[in-house]
Amino acid sequence: RVHPRGRSMFAMRVAAARALVAPSRRAISPNPRFGKTFGVPTHRHRKHRVVPKNAAAEIDLDALMPDSIEGDLEGLQEEAGAVFDETGVPLSYGDTQAELETLRTKVGVVDRGNQKWRLLRLSGASAADVLVEAGAGEDAVTTLFAKGPNKGSALTFSSVWTYKKEVATCHVQAGGGLLVVAPAGVADILLQAAGGGGGSETCVDLAERCSFLSLVGPNAGALLQAAGVTGGSMDQSMGTHRTFGFEGRPVVACNGGGELFSGNETIEHEKHGVVNLIVDEGVAGLLWAAVTNLGAEPVGLTALEAWVAQVAER
Repeated sequence: RVHPRGRSMFAMRVAAARALVAPSRRAISPNPRFGKTFGVPTHRHRKHRVVPKNAAAEIDLDALMPDSIEGDLEGLQEEAGAVFDETGVPLSYGDTQAELETLRTKVGVVDRGNQKWRLLRLSGASAADVLVEAGAGEDAVTTLFAKGPNKGSALTFSSVWTYKKEVATCHVQAGGGLLVVAPAGVADILLQAAGGGGGSETCVDLAERCSFLSLVGPNAGALLQAAGVTGGSMDQSMGTHRTFGFEGRPVVACNGGGELFSGNETIEHEKHGVVNLIVDEGVAGLLWAAVTNLGAEPVGLTALEAWVAQVAER
């Protein structure tokens, strides 16, 4: 139904739900330095550089960083023994079984790339309508926005085009926008629903700006605490997230993983020991080096997919 002034009744419901969220419910106070989480330049031409030991002083990583780091993300992964697929994403680091054991018992860091999963930013008054048009349920979308900033949930999308269910993990940001971690199929439908395959101001593909890393395993929360990221999302519900500064750039740490379990409705909304790290591409290599120095072990997509299959069978 369309309101006489042009707004759909559903969009008005969502707007009303947003208005019920008091500012005091915010998980963290907005940081003026990182208010525009992704308003950063594109870094497509990576350069090797040396970073001094105290460069990560914005969070408590200085004592854990090596004296210098040379190379970008791909260079560091290559030094760790990565075997890459055709898109440049590590499939393994030489021993898939050992990597799988890391995910079961410790914590691994996985470069998720930008092919199988995508990062989108939804904003504007029509964001809720875009989610519904892409296949999300109206009640689930209303509930999502009512959670307020720094919260979120996994949304199930039932595609009328593919006749299958897929899950995206959605994170509500300050100002009512959404950060969406979605399987590629859902991302394509969202971009189409927002106004064409290239998206629009309502829906922006962040692939050109951000790298997508995940900490996976039972020790992921402890690693965040060791990094000084207090109030981490691991002990809270799916979709909870916070932003911290690293090398003068924002990093969004999200309690995620729902997007890994599309089609398995019994577990896709549960917590799985997955922290998604969304980071400006220009400092992704530094962050990868920092978390590996804290104890995260490099893990490729092959082991991650095997771990997902094992969790789904439980």
